[in-house]
Formats: sequence, C-alpha cells, structure tokens
Amino acid sequence: MLPKRFLAIFMAFLMLCADLFAVVPDYNLKRGTTLSVRLMSSASSKGKATPTAVVDNDVYSPDGKLLIKRGESVALQVNKQKARGCGKAGYVSVTCVSTTAADGQNISLNGVVEQEGQKKLGLALGLGIGLGLTVLPFVGFAFLAIKGGQATIDANTLIPNVTVMGDYNVR
Repeated sequence: MLPKRFLAIFMAFLMLCADLFAVVPDYNLKRGTTLSVRLMSSASSKGKATPTAVVDNDVYSPDGKLLIKRGESVALQVNKQKARGCGKAGYVSVTCVSTTAADGQNISLNGVVEQEGQKKLGLALGLGIGLGLTVLPFVGFAFLAIKGGQATIDANTLIPNVTVMGDYNVR
C-alpha cells in the first residue's frame, strides 16, 4: 500500500514541477494589437465590385522589430443590401479579415466600417397612401415604389481600430 501511495505523491510532485518549468512561448504580436486599414477603392450597396484595402501604418514589436509592413494588402469581407421600394435604404459593411506579416504568416484581423443610405420611408408612404387614397386613386399607390438611397463607403476611408485576433510569433 505504501509504495503505491508514494508513487502517486511522487507523480503529482513531478507534474507540478513540470508546470513550473514549462517553456511559455513569447509572442511578439499579441492579441488586441491595433492597426489602421485604408480602403483603396469604394464599396457600394449597389455595385458588384469588391473593394481593396491596405495596412495604413507599420506595426512594430516592443523591441522595434517590424511585424506588419505599411501597404500590405488586407483581405476583406463585404456584406451589402440594395435599396428597395417603400423607401428602404441600402446598406454596406466592410470587415477586415486578415493580412500578411513581414515573415509571410497569415494574421487574422477584426475591424468593421458600415454605412447605411438615406431612408425615404416617410416620403414613399406619404405620397403613396396620401395620393393613392385622395387625389390620384390607384395611380398614387405607384409612389410606394420609391427606393431609399444607396449606401457608399468612399475610397481612402480609414478604418482606425482594427485589432489582431490572436497571438503570433513573427520572425
């Protein structure tokens, strides 16, 4: 009985010591590091073109090593919705997904810029129902087809607080 108990205590002691002396990797690009991204082309809720973007500033480690170069391309995800009838506005959202580090690693990013077009719901309902029921019976209801404004994010727009989503050891 004593040898089994001694062996169990000894193994627990070894496991604790292993945790104390374990090598913890030192990451030089930490989660939460912020950078700026600049859109090089515009994004619209109407068009089919995908915008392009680049890193707007160099990112350095605390010891001064270059981690991400300025001008490095950024992968984007674009969500859009066209303007619709009844005055519903268009919508566009551009999300920064990833970029490349100085050593070629893929770096996951998180940052969003959104824009919504002008809503024209009041105009469409006011003209459509108001004129449709009073002055222009039946023909006035065509005003319900008035679309809201399209959303556009202009080229050269800066996305200021894009964050790194993980810990990376850039060489």
